[in-house]
Amino acid sequence: MPQTTAQVLRCLILGRYKARVVEGELRIRGPQPLAGPLPASIKLRRDELVEFLMEYGDGVWPPAPGSKLRTIEGSSGCGLAVALDLVDRARRGAAA
Repeated sequence: MPQTTAQVLRCLILGRYKARVVEGELRIRGPQPLAGPLPASIKLRRDELVEFLMEYGDGVWPPAPGSKLRTIEGSSGCGLAVALDLVDRARRGAAA
Protein backbone atom coordinates (compact mmCIF):
# COMPACT_ATOMS: atom_id res chain seq x y z
CA MET A 1 0.00 0.00 0.00
CA PRO A 2 1.47 3.41 -0.91
CA GLN A 3 2.39 5.81 1.84
CA THR A 4 0.30 8.90 2.50
CA THR A 5 1.61 12.36 1.74
CA ALA A 6 2.36 12.91 5.44
CA GLN A 7 4.26 9.61 5.63
CA VAL A 8 6.31 10.45 2.54
CA LEU A 9 7.24 13.85 4.00
CA ARG A 10 8.25 12.26 7.31
CA CYS A 11 10.48 9.80 5.42
CA LEU A 12 12.13 12.68 3.58
CA ILE A 13 12.94 14.39 6.89
CA LEU A 14 14.28 11.18 8.43
CA GLY A 15 16.48 10.54 5.41
CA ARG A 16 17.70 14.17 5.34
CA TYR A 17 16.13 14.77 1.92
CA LYS A 18 14.87 18.12 0.73
CA ALA A 19 12.12 18.68 -1.79
CA ARG A 20 11.32 21.67 -3.95
CA VAL A 21 8.69 22.41 -6.54
CA VAL A 22 10.33 23.88 -9.64
CA GLU A 23 8.05 24.94 -12.49
CA GLY A 24 5.39 22.52 -11.27
CA GLU A 25 7.81 19.59 -11.00
CA LEU A 26 8.84 17.87 -7.77
CA ARG A 27 12.63 17.80 -7.24
CA ILE A 28 14.11 15.77 -4.38
CA ARG A 29 17.71 15.97 -3.25
CA GLY A 30 19.42 14.04 -0.52
CA PRO A 31 22.51 12.27 0.67
CA GLN A 32 21.90 9.20 -1.53
CA PRO A 33 19.50 7.99 -4.24
CA LEU A 34 16.01 7.11 -3.02
CA ALA A 35 15.34 3.37 -2.74
CA GLY A 36 12.64 0.98 -1.60
CA PRO A 37 8.90 1.65 -1.44
CA LEU A 38 9.34 5.41 -1.00
CA PRO A 39 10.01 6.16 -4.71
CA ALA A 40 6.86 4.25 -5.72
CA SER A 41 4.80 6.26 -3.22
CA ILE A 42 6.34 9.50 -4.47
CA LYS A 43 5.49 8.61 -8.08
CA LEU A 44 1.94 7.69 -7.14
CA ARG A 45 1.40 10.83 -5.01
CA ARG A 46 3.51 13.27 -7.03
CA ASP A 47 0.63 15.67 -7.80
CA GLU A 48 -0.63 15.51 -4.22
CA LEU A 49 2.87 16.19 -2.89
CA VAL A 50 3.31 19.17 -5.22
CA GLU A 51 -0.08 20.55 -4.18
CA PHE A 52 0.72 20.08 -0.47
CA LEU A 53 4.14 21.69 -0.74
CA MET A 54 2.77 24.67 -2.63
CA GLU A 55 -0.12 25.21 -0.21
CA TYR A 56 1.53 24.45 3.14
CA GLY A 57 5.31 24.62 2.66
CA ASP A 58 5.74 27.52 0.24
CA GLY A 59 7.00 25.06 -2.37
CA VAL A 60 9.72 23.40 -0.29
CA TRP A 61 10.25 20.64 2.26
CA PRO A 62 11.16 21.10 5.02
CA PRO A 63 8.61 23.91 4.97
CA ALA A 64 9.84 27.46 4.56
CA PRO A 65 9.74 29.95 7.43
CA GLY A 66 6.46 31.84 7.22
CA SER A 67 4.68 29.00 5.37
CA LYS A 68 1.25 27.84 6.53
CA LEU A 69 2.76 24.75 8.14
CA ARG A 70 5.37 26.77 10.05
CA THR A 71 2.63 29.18 11.15
CA ILE A 72 0.56 26.26 12.47
CA GLU A 73 3.66 24.89 14.17
CA GLY A 74 4.35 28.21 15.89
CA SER A 75 0.78 29.09 16.85
CA SER A 76 0.03 25.66 18.31
CA GLY A 77 3.32 25.50 20.21
CA CYS A 78 4.05 22.05 18.80
CA GLY A 79 6.73 20.61 16.61
CA LEU A 80 6.67 20.07 12.87
CA ALA A 81 5.48 16.45 13.18
CA VAL A 82 2.40 17.47 15.19
CA ALA A 83 1.66 20.38 12.82
CA LEU A 84 1.87 17.93 9.90
CA ASP A 85 -0.55 15.59 11.71
CA LEU A 86 -3.01 18.46 12.29
CA VAL A 87 -2.96 19.46 8.63
CA ASP A 88 -3.17 15.84 7.46
CA ARG A 89 -6.21 15.15 9.66
CA ALA A 90 -7.91 18.35 8.50
CA ARG A 91 -7.27 17.50 4.83
CA ARG A 92 -8.55 13.93 5.23
CA GLY A 93 -11.62 15.19 7.08
CA ALA A 94 -12.36 17.69 4.32
CA ALA A 95 -12.04 14.96 1.68
CA ALA A 96 -14.45 12.61 3.49
